[in-house]
This record gives sequence, structure tokens and C-alpha cells, in this order.
Amino acid sequence: MSIVRYRITDPTLAMFEEDGRHLARFVPTGAIITVDGAFDGNRLMDVVWDEKKVMMFTEDLRTRAVAETSNLVSTVLSVEGE
Repeated sequence: MSIVRYRITDPTLAMFEEDGRHLARFVPTGAIITVDGAFDGNRLMDVVWDEKKVMMFTEDLRTRAVAETSNLVSTVLSVEGE
């Protein structure tokens, strides 16, 4: 699987683990997250935001996140460089 960066377009709920408990908080608009793999099904996904591993709903990511343009540039450069 490949790691892909996304930008959050609207505040989006995420589950954070703090002191052994899961807390719901919002990831703000404009935040950059990284995802390992594709948005699969309608489950919680492990995501990295602000150097923290959090869980976010796949459906929320489909509707409130867009792939970063820099992902496309690096993909094109690696294909052309082969």
C-alpha cells in the first residue's frame, strides 16, 4: 500500500487515544493527514495527523478530504524516472 496525503476541507471528527481512553475531537479545516492505503468500506481508519495516530471514519474522509497535489507530482516523477 502507498501512503497518501490528504487535506481536510471541513472540520472532521477523529478519535484520539489519551491516557488509555478514546476521545472524540475535530481535525480542523486545512489540516494535512496521511493515510496508508485506500478508503475501504465504511469503517474507522488509522490516520496520522499532527504526528499523532488517530482514527477517522472512511465516509467522512471521502466527503471531507482531498488528495494533496504534491502526491500527484511525486507519482508522475517516479513513473517518468523509471
